[in-house]
Amino acid sequence: MKLSNKIALITGAKSGIGYATALRFSMEGAKVVAADVQDAQQEIAFITAAGGNASFLPVDVSSEGSVRGLMVQLIKEHGRIDVLVNNAGIELAKKATDTLEAEWDRLIDVNLKGVFLCSKIAVDEMRRTGGGVIVNVASELGLVGGSEIAAYCASKGGVIQLTKAMAIDHAIDNIRINCVCPGPIDTPLLDRIIASSADADKERLSTMDKTLMKRLGRPDEIANVITFLASDESSYMTGSVVVVDGGLTAQ
Repeated sequence: MKLSNKIALITGAKSGIGYATALRFSMEGAKVVAADVQDAQQEIAFITAAGGNASFLPVDVSSEGSVRGLMVQLIKEHGRIDVLVNNAGIELAKKATDTLEAEWDRLIDVNLKGVFLCSKIAVDEMRRTGGGVIVNVASELGLVGGSEIAAYCASKGGVIQLTKAMAIDHAIDNIRINCVCPGPIDTPLLDRIIASSADADKERLSTMDKTLMKRLGRPDEIANVITFLASDESSYMTGSVVVVDGGLTAQ
């Protein structure tokens, strides 16, 4: 198994890509700590019923105190952290000119500062035990622009650059840091973005049509790539940005 006996922390693990990754990691032999601001006990019960090893810990990734508390509990229970997946994120479907300061601050706090805080604290623990792997979940909207989603684009662009900068700083610590940029994936987050449009059905079809494959991606398809980056199969990769978008940005 690709992640046998690895201790893996996944944020935003209640649904979508985070949940799919928690399930896949557990099937690959990892001991998964699924973290989310919402209660994910039901999802953890499903993973354990399927034969996986997983537990839930609450966290608000935008709060350093909350993240430190999470890490203290994780280390108390498992002794170390081998893999961190920074997946927690929120959406805001607005133009910059329509975005309130509080909305901007909240989105950046979760989507970008959350990656910074979790990575910063995880790196300290990984150094102590000889290294580890961090996988950040950004978006194709961190590479190209999108209409009426300015703050989200900015946050995901920041995640990509943070990935590269931290990979440079921590290669010496035997910590590999890479980034996945999913395209439109069939998740609750995308559902909320589409639902905020004037015509949700038309927006969904338009979103699918923008990809070369003419469909939405599945969460498990992104989980497959995250698993590869978390495993020794990607041992010569750090500072990389892996795009998984059905060909959207190839055009």
